[in-house]
Amino acid sequence: MRPGGPVALESSEGEEVVADLCIVGAGPAGISIARELAGSGIRVCLLESGGPNVERRAQWPSRGEIDGYPLHLLEESRVRAFGGTLRHPHLLDGGWAARPLDPIDFETRPQRPESGWPFDRDHLIPYYVRAQHGCGLAPYDLVNGDPTADGRPAAPVQDVELETTLFQFSDTDFQDALPLLTNASNVRVLLRCRVAGITTDPSGRRVEAVTAVREDRSRVVVRPRLVVLATGGIENARLLLTAGSGHGLGNEYDLVGRYFGERMALPVGHVVLSGSRTVDDAAFFFRRNDATGALRIAERIQRDKDLLNCAFYLVPRPAAAATPAVRSLSTLHKAIGRRPWVEGVGTHLRNLVEGLPNLADMALSSVVSRPRTLVLRAQGEHAPNRDSRVSLGSRRDDLGVPVARVTWRPTAQDHESIRTSTGILDAVFRTSGFGYVKTMFDDVPATLVEGSHHHMGTTRMNVDPRKGVVDADSRVHSVANLYVAGSSVFPTYGASNPTLTIVALSLRLADHLRRVLTHG
Repeated sequence: MRPGGPVALESSEGEEVVADLCIVGAGPAGISIARELAGSGIRVCLLESGGPNVERRAQWPSRGEIDGYPLHLLEESRVRAFGGTLRHPHLLDGGWAARPLDPIDFETRPQRPESGWPFDRDHLIPYYVRAQHGCGLAPYDLVNGDPTADGRPAAPVQDVELETTLFQFSDTDFQDALPLLTNASNVRVLLRCRVAGITTDPSGRRVEAVTAVREDRSRVVVRPRLVVLATGGIENARLLLTAGSGHGLGNEYDLVGRYFGERMALPVGHVVLSGSRTVDDAAFFFRRNDATGALRIAERIQRDKDLLNCAFYLVPRPAAAATPAVRSLSTLHKAIGRRPWVEGVGTHLRNLVEGLPNLADMALSSVVSRPRTLVLRAQGEHAPNRDSRVSLGSRRDDLGVPVARVTWRPTAQDHESIRTSTGILDAVFRTSGFGYVKTMFDDVPATLVEGSHHHMGTTRMNVDPRKGVVDADSRVHSVANLYVAGSSVFPTYGASNPTLTIVALSLRLADHLRRVLTHG
């Protein structure tokens, strides 16, 4: 090993690595922390179960069990590789969406006792600014951002009940960090090295070793001063639940794995335009210059009506896209490979048969015609729910460790919040003369609300160990040298995609770890 780096030793149990910091997981969170500490005097060992590229066999350990609402198969909604789920195939062409969480997302709301972060959004702004740069995003004025700053036309509706915003897109997958980290004298990157166990001292209050298994089944035992779990919203919980003795590490109050969050994504209808209005009048919302516009209900209205945060997208489509046949085709296509399967199959098949002309129109229009309608899509949060959770399944993986079992349970109140927000949008459209929303809630089975591959909340952050797994510094309350990074620490979920906030929190954690390891 290079001088100044983690010390590698050989023992009867395999290779032993002595390090100041062991980071488990080389996704956006783990890479961001390691990159911040590269070149320092801190000895870092970064473990990643996947390889430098996406390899199919590396995804098999992600298989698990699904309960409750349908979800994408667990091995298809996350990626084991350097770069993590940013290497997912569906991000190859368009990149990933980036936007900070909103101020209201951090607030403790009287009607929602499980809400609230230990700090407000202003506290994270310096880290968001650093995260924008690290993710290859254009600068974004987080306080007084101008959605038309890139020359984008103004939104077609202006109203005190609505806010316009932008989601940026990045094609950064952190691959440039691999040579940087492998060439850093204080960092050791171990790829294709899957964690099989976390060992604590007899009190259970300090991690003594992290044991990983290579592809050839040889073992690597890392003996660190500090440990960071950065394996995603599902795997972070599974690693804690399978560690230690009894009910897992950090689980004294049965909180590990609880409050699993996903973003509820669904079509809510289409916009019937008024008079001379055309699809082009909504150009603000079309993807342009690596960003797309969106609408959300003003935070004052969200507070007054106790609404959950939700972003609405206007997507230009051929006119046939608004017909039952096309919606049913989309429904059935998205249901393939999901568990449990879609309800109402008979109705959807009847729609397909009766709407064959619409399907033909859709196919032809998508090739030769300009879009003529606006499909309205929602991406909203649901309230933190203790019954939505990651637990241990009945099956075991090839290392003998129980697989993850994911139970996602959005409630009727969560659906009603999106319905009410859509109604506010409809009223503003009508008042402004833009048009109205023809909703399709009755056409969308509740069990077909899509998840967005945004797994959150399972090691939630709270200053009170009876309400959260980690404290405000992301340290597990009951384990002195164990930290958790990533969206699993989110106490609430918001309407923004999580990666930018994951990176911002990871940069904040890296600063904290540097202080702890440097000054004790």
